[in-house]
Amino acid sequence: MKRDDLNHPTIQGNKWHKLKLNLQQAQLENKTTLVTFGGAYSNHIAAVAAAGKDLGFETHGYIRGEELRDSPNTWSHTLIEAVDNGMQLHFISRSDYRLKQSFEFLSTLNRLHPNAYILPEGGTNEYAILGFKEVCEDLENQCPDWTHLYTAVGTGGTLAGFIANARYQPKRQLLGVSTLKDSDYLIEDISNWVTKASNHQTNSWRLLQNYHGNGYAKSSQEMEDTQVWFEESFGIPLDPVYTQKLVFAFLTELENNHIPSGSKIILYHSGGLQGRKKQDIAQSTIL
Repeated sequence: MKRDDLNHPTIQGNKWHKLKLNLQQAQLENKTTLVTFGGAYSNHIAAVAAAGKDLGFETHGYIRGEELRDSPNTWSHTLIEAVDNGMQLHFISRSDYRLKQSFEFLSTLNRLHPNAYILPEGGTNEYAILGFKEVCEDLENQCPDWTHLYTAVGTGGTLAGFIANARYQPKRQLLGVSTLKDSDYLIEDISNWVTKASNHQTNSWRLLQNYHGNGYAKSSQEMEDTQVWFEESFGIPLDPVYTQKLVFAFLTELENNHIPSGSKIILYHSGGLQGRKKQDIAQSTIL
C-alpha cells in the first residue's frame, strides 16, 4: 500500500498532488482567494481549506445541498474541519450546482470574488494531472516491478494522473474503483484528461463500477466489516468514502481470480481520513 495518507501534515493524500502546482500558480498570479466546489463529504473541500490556512489564502467553498445551510448539526466532519480552517461555506441547490462550470455561474463567482483562483470540483485540471508525476517517480523507486495499481475514483483526476504519468510497461494495468453509481461518464472524462496531459504511450486501464456500495458516501455492511478486518489486521486506517471501497474491491477481485498469479500490486491510499473523525468520535462515545 502506498501510504499517501502520510505525505503531508495537513493536505494529505491525492489532494496534495492535485493542489501543489495549482497553489504555486495561484501565488504566481498574486491571487488572494481560493474558490472551489464540492459535496458534504468532499476531501477536496477539506484540503483547500487547509491549504488556505497554511498559505494565507481566503477560501470559499460552494457546497451541493442547500438544505445543509440551516442544519449545521448534520454537517459531516469534513465540513466542520473546513470551517475550522477558515473556509466560508456557501450552500447551493443541486440544480444550481450542476451549472457550476457554466459561463454565467463562473462570471458571477468572478464578480463576487474578484481576486480568486477558481478550482474545479475535485481539483482536477491540467496542473492537478501533472502533479502526479512525483508520486509516480516514487513508485518506480519503491516498487519498480509493480504490475497493477488500484486507486479509488471520485471525479477521475487521480486515476488520470496515474495513467498520464506512470512509466509504461506492457503488462501494467491501472484500475480505478468508482465510488459513484452510474459513473460511465467518467470513462470519457478520464480519457480526455489523459489525452491532454500525456505525450507518451500509457498503460492499460479500467474503471471498476461494481464496488460503489450503492452510491457516493454510502456503504454496505460487507464493506464496513471488511474495513474493520483490514484495520485490525494491518493497523492502517481507511476512510469510509474512498479507501474502504478500494480495499473491498481489491479483495473481491482477488477472491474472484481476476488478478493473475505473480502480480505485484499497489493499493493507493489517497488519504481522506478527516472524513471518519466524526464516526470515530461517535463510536468512542458509545464505548
